[in-house]
Amino acid sequence: MKIDKKQYILQGPNYRRKSGFRFFWKALLILIFLAIPAVPHLLGLRLPGPPAGSADAIIVLTGGGGRIAEGFKAWKAGAAWDFCILGTGRNTKLTQLLPEADTLSEFELSRIHTEGWSGNTIENAFSAKTLVEDRKYSSIILVTSDYHIPRAYYVFRKELPPGVDISVIRVGTESGKPSAMWRWLRRHFVEGWKCWGYRILLLWE
Repeated sequence: MKIDKKQYILQGPNYRRKSGFRFFWKALLILIFLAIPAVPHLLGLRLPGPPAGSADAIIVLTGGGGRIAEGFKAWKAGAAWDFCILGTGRNTKLTQLLPEADTLSEFELSRIHTEGWSGNTIENAFSAKTLVEDRKYSSIILVTSDYHIPRAYYVFRKELPPGVDISVIRVGTESGKPSAMWRWLRRHFVEGWKCWGYRILLLWE
């Protein structure tokens, strides 16, 4: 810590003490600013993964690379009965989202549902609520990017009926490159603050 010699001469040892306090409070504020968005992600590590048995539906939220592929892989492995993709955009064909659709039987295709109107996490949850109520789901597996899990889970838990079990599949988004690590940190930092914003927004829901 750099000391201003003129101020030190005029104020004596108290100057060093005051400078130390200022440095401490600045460091503390920076630490709090970085720690607050980390809390949702740390709590999110405790969210349940897919159940041992089969859930009623896998619900994939579009918007991140690898989400549909990861959800489809779990669905084909028997993790759930239905496969739902939310927020696909209007007039989007299933084969554009899922190239493997051409290889599926009519019975399998009848268990895949897409929705194109929702454009954000809250609208995704409203759409999922309609699905859950119409199709009488009692358990779902939510599939989205790892950084998006805390916010998405919170909103879905807030909007879906309390009796519906929600588990999650986290989709990794970054490789091991240094630039990827920076994107990973930035995304988690921004999403952490978004999660707190959504908690405030939905406080009176």
